[in-house]
Amino acid sequence: MLQGTSQKFRGGCLMLVRDTEGAVGFLGTAFLVHGSGYLLTAAHLVSKPEGLLVVATASGGEYQPMTFDRVAAIPVSIVQQDIAHDVALLKMEQEIAIGVPDDFLGSGANVRPGASLMSLGYAFGHEQLHTALSVGSFASAKIRSPNDTQLILFDTMVQDGDTGGPLIHVSDGHIVGIVSGRFEPAEVVRGSADWERRPARDTNISFAVDIDYGVELMRAEGLFEHD
Repeated sequence: MLQGTSQKFRGGCLMLVRDTEGAVGFLGTAFLVHGSGYLLTAAHLVSKPEGLLVVATASGGEYQPMTFDRVAAIPVSIVQQDIAHDVALLKMEQEIAIGVPDDFLGSGANVRPGASLMSLGYAFGHEQLHTALSVGSFASAKIRSPNDTQLILFDTMVQDGDTGGPLIHVSDGHIVGIVSGRFEPAEVVRGSADWERRPARDTNISFAVDIDYGVELMRAEGLFEHD
């Protein structure tokens, strides 16, 4: 089941980079959600909208090169974003024929603590590892942040490059979240009287925002007009 989940979604995960006057810098991960070239990612990765590109790196070989010397980069622009919930909808600026799975977007409402999950992302893209990594985990909890964002906690220490990638509910093969990063407990009490007395910790728990926020951006873009 895990192998099938990975194969279903790996091809839709792309590296997100920024071109700044010819210097390309890695940002994180984005993933395809519509055949017209739309992708979702974490909004904090694209706080500066200029020079955004996505790169597909799947080579088709059994063993992929660690680093690709040449890649085809596709310009993207931000068409919708929800900064409060850390979600952005991107669109490729080139017309490209893209296939996406049928019925692949779920909801965090379907996840229960203990559920088997999988995250996909370019974990070590900053270190020139141009391969998306599949990581299995379990749902640890579902919480609401101080600004009422619905979060899914899972027991994996994600890397910076995983940010923006999909979190998948293995049992039904649906994307249920967008990876935001490692979960820092002190963030829960930011601004409270106890904030200064709570040191930051590097935890082995990560979090994703509910895919429902991404679906709302897609709806605002008119991608569900048949609904």
